[in-house]
Amino acid sequence: MDILLAANKMKNITIKMTDPALAREVCRTITATLPEWFGIPEANARYEQGILDRISFVAYVDNDCVGMITLEFPYPNNANIYWMAVNKAYHNKHIGTKLLTAAENYCHKHRYSTLTVEILSPKQNQENNLKTYCFYEKSGFKPLFEKYTYGPDNLMVYLQKTLSLDDFIFIDLTHSLSPDVPHWGIDVGFKYNARYIQSTESPGNVKFRVQRLEMSAGIGTHMDAPSHCFENALAIDAIPIQSLITTCRVIDVSSKAHDRYSITADDVSLFEDKYGIIPKDAFVIMYTGWDQRWTQPNKYRNEKVFPNISIEAAKILLSRDIVGLGIDTLSPDAFGSDFPVHQLILGAGKYIIENVANANQLDPIGCTIFALPIKIKDGTEAPLRLIGMKRKKTYERY
Repeated sequence: MDILLAANKMKNITIKMTDPALAREVCRTITATLPEWFGIPEANARYEQGILDRISFVAYVDNDCVGMITLEFPYPNNANIYWMAVNKAYHNKHIGTKLLTAAENYCHKHRYSTLTVEILSPKQNQENNLKTYCFYEKSGFKPLFEKYTYGPDNLMVYLQKTLSLDDFIFIDLTHSLSPDVPHWGIDVGFKYNARYIQSTESPGNVKFRVQRLEMSAGIGTHMDAPSHCFENALAIDAIPIQSLITTCRVIDVSSKAHDRYSITADDVSLFEDKYGIIPKDAFVIMYTGWDQRWTQPNKYRNEKVFPNISIEAAKILLSRDIVGLGIDTLSPDAFGSDFPVHQLILGAGKYIIENVANANQLDPIGCTIFALPIKIKDGTEAPLRLIGMKRKKTYERY
């Protein structure tokens, strides 16, 4: 496999997959130029031998071998960088980046979704290894964990880069909008009409089906911005993107919820006892099972009686500094109240999402949400597409 590449001030840089015998010789040659990185002869000998059982890509400048990366495949969806180095005379020429690109291209082709590497931890404070860590960090690798793998004097860090989304499941947490969806009452529903029109910009007989929408902004699966209750507070279009794409926690009370159930502080505490403290900047969904009634609007609306969230539970969540709160009912507040949860959550600059769908398909922890409202300038509410992402289980991947 050849990848022809161009580098600043250099020509004829080529990356080639090579045979194991040549790879071993390249490893030995390059190692000799890097005593600051490879100063343990026994370890170097092990690498040279190990390269024979793995695949390697060599970087050439004209006919000179100047760098190499060697991959191994410890798990079905994972590739690991077994060895990588660039001849010292060719440092800062972007050759390492090109080798990494060749390796990633190979991984994409063969459907490896993650790439990992083990290097000396920056906590060891060795100058040359700090450069290696920075290289991988700038290339998109994130630390997984640290371990004294080779004795008490060598703290290693294990880094990972996600190469594809094949290991993830995406869940639509959004109800579709139609004229018969449940809503609060008169003049807050959803209406649309569609008609075909002929384009005046085309000389041919081209027609387009166009739709006109009429709806309240607070319809279906939608977001309430802080400005929904507080003048001059954050509007829909001003909510930071990093608050809209974040980790998610799902507190499932469906086994006990009924139409007048109010989620309690104990429900939150029980969740944290089992799964740990809810982290800062998480989005929390309260799943009551009420979304199962969505296709029966009268049962879902239920004369505005539905499960809600107690102010005590909301206070605990706010103390965790969550970014927002979701629920699978028309509101986190009981109808007829002074909307204390709205006042508390929105008053703290957080957002609320109502009418969440399919939250029971998410895991309690370890998921990510993408909350993407229509970007309405100065909007106080907006329909949105709410997406959840969770990692596939091991048995689903392999």
